[in-house]
Amino acid sequence: MNLEQKLRLLKKSSKPRDPDRELEQALEYLRRLDQPSEPRRLPAHRAAKGIQEYVEGEIAKNDWGEYFLARQAFPFGRPYGKLRIGDISRADLTPLNMLLPQAALPTPERLVYLDTETTGLAGGTGTCAFLIGVGTVEGTQFVVRQFFLRDYPEEKAVLQSLAEILNAHDGLVTYNGKTFDVPLLETRYALARQKSPFARLVHFDALHPSRRLWRLRLESCKLTDLENAVLGISREGDVAGSDIPGIYFDYLRTGDARGLQPVFYHNALDIMTLAAVTVELARAIGDGWAGTLESPVDLFSLSRIYETAGSREQSLAACRRAISGGLPGEIEARALHQLALQYKRQRQHELAVETWLELSRRASPLALEALEALAIHYEHHRRDPQSALEFTKAAIELQNGDEQRKSSAWRNNSSPQDQRFARRLERLRKKVADHQGAAAPLS
Repeated sequence: MNLEQKLRLLKKSSKPRDPDRELEQALEYLRRLDQPSEPRRLPAHRAAKGIQEYVEGEIAKNDWGEYFLARQAFPFGRPYGKLRIGDISRADLTPLNMLLPQAALPTPERLVYLDTETTGLAGGTGTCAFLIGVGTVEGTQFVVRQFFLRDYPEEKAVLQSLAEILNAHDGLVTYNGKTFDVPLLETRYALARQKSPFARLVHFDALHPSRRLWRLRLESCKLTDLENAVLGISREGDVAGSDIPGIYFDYLRTGDARGLQPVFYHNALDIMTLAAVTVELARAIGDGWAGTLESPVDLFSLSRIYETAGSREQSLAACRRAISGGLPGEIEARALHQLALQYKRQRQHELAVETWLELSRRASPLALEALEALAIHYEHHRRDPQSALEFTKAAIELQNGDEQRKSSAWRNNSSPQDQRFARRLERLRKKVADHQGAAAPLS
């Protein structure tokens, strides 16, 4: 029976925990360690059944001592949601390079996918990663290794073994790893007086690109939510991340490893999902504008990613496809606004005017910007002060909600935008009057 089968069979063994108990449990454990009358023993030695009874793995050893290592290999032909495991190996990840400043991801077999389970979420020197999972492409399999601390003294051995894995690769993929996992592990390496292996690795944190691509459509971009919405996977037998520190403290206190089974399961699935989401990100950024993405909302998000990266032609194509596919009201207004700015930058002024006119008809705050852009265009590009005046009046009417308000009232407003409109209104009225005076026939 493999790891996943055992976890599914015993998925109900973990009871909900109260996160507020974490500090109390940690202090209780430390007090017990300070008792001189009780010889120090690992939790695995105090219990009748150790971690090996519940999770498939072995006791590993290196120069720093022992630790528990779980290993599971997933063949390329195995399905994982809408993908197959082999897609992780065959994926073209080069489109992700546009999101990396002055760096490029190595090929999939040179990447490590990393996720940690910790004794707390606050970070700092008091937080320890008691379970570190890594996923790598090896031959025709995707291999997940999980380094587990049966007790705190095993941390140095785990850190050395993790460094050996990372030193054999060139790139790292995490989910919020730049903010949490990597700084935490670098702190642990410093406290253990070991050299950190992270500095030389190209690090791709998939959290922020995922948010930029899917946040407009999805309520949440947590990894488990992307797993369901993007990959089509519904987890069973999982444990809430907020419960995990308490489960580990219970294990340290009692030596009973039964509750850790769902934690290993949770960590392994996070690693596999991280790899699969990375593949989907690369596919979307690589050719989503040409048909890979089906959601118009995601297409608009993709156009903004292209815009930020400087790929303006792709941004324009994705934005136009998003609008033609149908967008919700306010998102459509944002898309029209972006499209008009893109046309303006490319000096396609007639298309920009057409788009601004369309946006000005929308019930959106961006309609005011469209009217102002039209006033500027007609005043400075078409040399048509009368049309510019009409657009300015329309903008003031929209801003005030009262078409009867006089221009003198505008001059009393303190808003920079109000003052800008007031100055434009006065200037355009003078231009129109001068133009009409010049055009009047001589008597």
